[in-house]
Amino acid sequence: MNSLPTWLLGLAAGAPLAVALLLAARSWRRGVLRVAPLAAAPALVLALTGPVGAKASLPWLVQHTVLELDAVGRVFLGFTSVLWLVSGWYARGYLVKDARLSRFFLFFLLAMAANFTLILAGDIPTFYAAFALMGLASAGLVFHRGDAEAARAGRVYLVLAMLGEVLILTGLVFLVVAGGTTQIAELHRGVVSRPALLLVLAGFGIKAGALTLHFWLPLAHPAAPVPASAVLSGAMIKAGLLGWMRFLPLGEAPLWGCGVTLLGAGLGAAFLGTLVGVVQHNPKTVLAYSSISQMGIIMTGLGIGAIHPEAWAGMQAAVLIYATHHALAKGALFLGVGPAHAAHTRRQRVVAGAGLLLAALALAGAPFTSGALAKTALKANIGFLPEGWAMALGILLPLAAAGTTLKMARFLWLVWPRAGHATPEAAQGLWWPWLALIAATAAGVWLLPGSLEVLPRKLSPEKLWDALWPLLLGGGLAGLGAWLRRWVSQDVTRWLPAGDLGVLLERLAGRLRLHPAIEAPARPQHEAGPDESPVKAVSRWSRLVARAREAIPRFEASLRHAAVGGALWLALMLILLGLLAASPH
Repeated sequence: MNSLPTWLLGLAAGAPLAVALLLAARSWRRGVLRVAPLAAAPALVLALTGPVGAKASLPWLVQHTVLELDAVGRVFLGFTSVLWLVSGWYARGYLVKDARLSRFFLFFLLAMAANFTLILAGDIPTFYAAFALMGLASAGLVFHRGDAEAARAGRVYLVLAMLGEVLILTGLVFLVVAGGTTQIAELHRGVVSRPALLLVLAGFGIKAGALTLHFWLPLAHPAAPVPASAVLSGAMIKAGLLGWMRFLPLGEAPLWGCGVTLLGAGLGAAFLGTLVGVVQHNPKTVLAYSSISQMGIIMTGLGIGAIHPEAWAGMQAAVLIYATHHALAKGALFLGVGPAHAAHTRRQRVVAGAGLLLAALALAGAPFTSGALAKTALKANIGFLPEGWAMALGILLPLAAAGTTLKMARFLWLVWPRAGHATPEAAQGLWWPWLALIAATAAGVWLLPGSLEVLPRKLSPEKLWDALWPLLLGGGLAGLGAWLRRWVSQDVTRWLPAGDLGVLLERLAGRLRLHPAIEAPARPQHEAGPDESPVKAVSRWSRLVARAREAIPRFEASLRHAAVGGALWLALMLILLGLLAASPH
């Protein structure tokens, strides 16, 4: 086999890590920051030119690391590399006056390297190590701003990321024990046990923003800088989708429980995202809830494939088309916030408005857009379900698309460029990367396998009307909402706050705080046992909780220092490598 693809595999995964290490040299830092976005270029070249089946073996790394490019990984690598490249290019202009630019790119490059590595990983230890590194590095992006909002969002994100990684690690151990191998391609997924199935579903569901596990998204996205929000929403949440596609026995065995769970959670997320998202005041929060809805729609496709293995071949192609469409369109919307605020001339406002409108229409599934193609490909496989289920999904999915239109109308209202509202000093370096991503949004999906096969169905009069009426319904509801808003004086976010379930849990935790003097009155000593009274026990517990709460902000503050963060990365990697080296297999 030609050695060039092999070298490209290693370069795609290692280039961002190498550039991150070069940031440690102060004398080189300025030059390194200029070329840092190009660290994603080898991954893009590999996605465009690398042959499916290319493989690289690294016996000296993490118990014989294997990197390989399969058909699914190639699609994921394509849209993630485009998004990382454009977002890094954008970040140079967006954060040009930020004194913490070097620290931002350190975490940005670490997350990029981990994202590419888990896509290319051919063995489970490499996949998990990359997944864990991506979660920790992206937490640094959420913490970046350093204010109270960022600290709160980062804390929630870090806790859920750690929980997800524990669940995933346990589930993967079950898979390795049952399959007798650590190679992903050699796993016999038909022997997946129920505990492993539940662990994989829940663990990757946290990263994918599945229903009840989603509330970190609307907190993390507004707190992170715009280019970080773009890759968080467009690329990194897709790691959860990739994990499901890698480790669930999709297409091998019928999984009714798993399929019904994915269908129910997906539809629930699609409508919850609309209900909460349309009342938000921060445009990035609206986009976060849109991501929850869109990932919910993708989950319905996985659910169909889980219920009917014979449907998975066509559904897999549809899911890949939808994931690519969502990643590029959502990235364009996030990055469009900067040019919209920087547009100070009439020409710039027209360009910014047109670009935002195009990306919003694509996400809403307007005719002749990538969104319409993605939705047509997805709905083409609904017929595998029982007649009643297919009829219900045939109604619910267009209604979810109408909800997407409603969210996009809300987003455009909040971010639309207006005369006199611009900040021209922020315009440097934002326009060209954003316009490049707009072009990729319009054209990128058509390069995917199977997209041209969907085109005849997409252009039929029936399909055009199917794509158009949810758009009209959503636009009508947006107009009605704007008209009714004149008579509504109260802020609805009081009942539907950003973070919804997470805020509810915070409030519940606040009410459950123990105050021994009030909530735990003293009882006779003989009821407490010979060693300790209830009041002392509760008081001791309260002191421990108080100390832990005091330690968390100090720990978060230490994470914001690159040196401490780097030492922590090194320690974690050494521990992981030691455990792997000590394992019998």
